[in-house]
Amino acid sequence: MPRITYHDRFAALLAKDYVSARDRSFAESLYSSYKRKGALSVGRRRCFLQMEERYSSRPEPVAGIEELAPIIERIAELDPGSWDDRFINSVRTQLIGGRELSERQTDILDKIAAKYSDDAMAARTTFSGQWDDIMAENYRIALGYYKTTGYFTRQVNALTADPSHTPTIDEYRKVTDNKFARKVLAGWHAEPKFVPGAMVALAAGATWRDRNEKCPNKHNLCVVVATNAAIPTSAARGCKVYKVLPVGGAQTFLIEERYLKRGRAPKKK
Repeated sequence: MPRITYHDRFAALLAKDYVSARDRSFAESLYSSYKRKGALSVGRRRCFLQMEERYSSRPEPVAGIEELAPIIERIAELDPGSWDDRFINSVRTQLIGGRELSERQTDILDKIAAKYSDDAMAARTTFSGQWDDIMAENYRIALGYYKTTGYFTRQVNALTADPSHTPTIDEYRKVTDNKFARKVLAGWHAEPKFVPGAMVALAAGATWRDRNEKCPNKHNLCVVVATNAAIPTSAARGCKVYKVLPVGGAQTFLIEERYLKRGRAPKKK
């Protein structure tokens, strides 16, 4: 009879579909250590033996696993690797392992199930037909803002690779309908306080560099060259971006509306 090694025992443990995600991750780290060193320390061996004992027999599954199958299938098809995908598979492992869901987990599961219900799938199908230039602009502007923050990187990369990319209804809502994106879009679509050609001055909130390096004239006066000159990088009131030219200068720069005020040309003496 062939000798059973730790390689065999780790493989047997990791093959069990009712091992929790946390224990699986820990077992994989133990196995990696074993393969590097060829042995387990006393403490790691004890932890491994405890896991072996804990998962020695398959527990009685919690009811409800069957209902997850169509949702898991839909998520795997539409949003593989997403947070929803990871969460629902973690829940499935927990139920298979005989562990009840918490109230919070149940609430989240209900929301995910609603997102992938028959009605929600029908809405996804019709969403691409409702896509128009305004929605495309809002999506582009919101992701332009998020590109500077490091959030929604998957959506940012998809749109960068294909500017005509149409998101899912869930992606569109997540990206454009949150407190940050709403402020950015409000600033973008708002009527500009200053039109091209208007004389403006830097307001009190302008940075030292804006006042002393970019616009060093006596009264910090500038002429507006363009509005919505760039996608806002701040989710704040007055975030519309202007391109301005300092009076007496030759180099334009960008500045947000909240840092500008109406300016007056100095009187000639």
